Amino acid sequence: MIKVGVYNPDGLPESFRVCITNICSNLQHYDCLPVITDDLSLLKECDVLWDPRAGGGHGPHEPLTELNRPLIVTLHGIGPMLYPALYSVGIRHRYNIIKANRQKKRDWKRLHSKCSKVLTVSEYSKNVICKNISIPKDLIEVVYNGFDKAIFNKNADNDVIINKGQPFFFHISNDEPRKNVDRIISAYENIPAKNKWPLILKLSSKRAIDVEGIKVISNRLSDAEVANYYRSAGALVFPSIYEGFGLPIVEALACNCPVITSRNTACEEVGKNAISLVDPFSVKDITATMKACMEEPQPLLDVDKVIQAYSWLSAAELHAKHFHNAIPLKK
Repeated sequence: MIKVGVYNPDGLPESFRVCITNICSNLQHYDCLPVITDDLSLLKECDVLWDPRAGGGHGPHEPLTELNRPLIVTLHGIGPMLYPALYSVGIRHRYNIIKANRQKKRDWKRLHSKCSKVLTVSEYSKNVICKNISIPKDLIEVVYNGFDKAIFNKNADNDVIINKGQPFFFHISNDEPRKNVDRIISAYENIPAKNKWPLILKLSSKRAIDVEGIKVISNRLSDAEVANYYRSAGALVFPSIYEGFGLPIVEALACNCPVITSRNTACEEVGKNAISLVDPFSVKDITATMKACMEEPQPLLDVDKVIQAYSWLSAAELHAKHFHNAIPLKK
């Protein structure tokens, strides 16, 4: 049994915490004992270190590189480096992001040699990381995220009725610009009113949208409640401009919900041939695909085959393999 020091500071995004919790809860199956802390003195006593909080192109937490322990870093994505305008408010803020991106590149150039492996969540993410940051391709390994199969599945709760049992479009996100909510709304407005499905937006923001047929949910939903929306929806509309992975796609498919999502991002890779693809920059394309979904719903193909690739147990096994393999590299 090896001790894995998991660097876990306060303030991590919820998606990162979900990843950490689910992987660490399964590591014991693979002779790994996770020590989850932000205390460097405790981390120094571990056999190998895992920094799971490198998002947005940020490099590893530099003090970890000085503990003389093998270090595995998870780089979830580099969205702000690819699309700084989507992460900024105003010209000055955008300038600061561009300036920060240059520093991130310098950090990785300086620190990547101190990492035993850099893990990321999709082949798409691996490719854009290699293209934009000075990390050798053979240092990066892909480990897909998993999902909670006990919650996200086809087993409908017959006591829950949404939209009076009639189909609707559903979107769930934190409403960042990269989530493309404005284009979803514009596309929806372009659909003729006759027999038009409602659009339910589950957003973290509290924005008011005064468009007939659109309902906004801003209060928090449990995973079980989200699963009920997926199972009841006619389609998930998820045409993100950038996604490093796109977990809602997997969760929706597991609930037998058709998915409309973006080509040329990780979404296409994650959903494989079980999804409908659109150009995320084209309102016309999104509108046409939503209309087609209403008029001629297509059966979901190969869904079970697609979603079986996404398991927290498998993700933990791959992490454990890299943790074990890293130890001899530093001896």
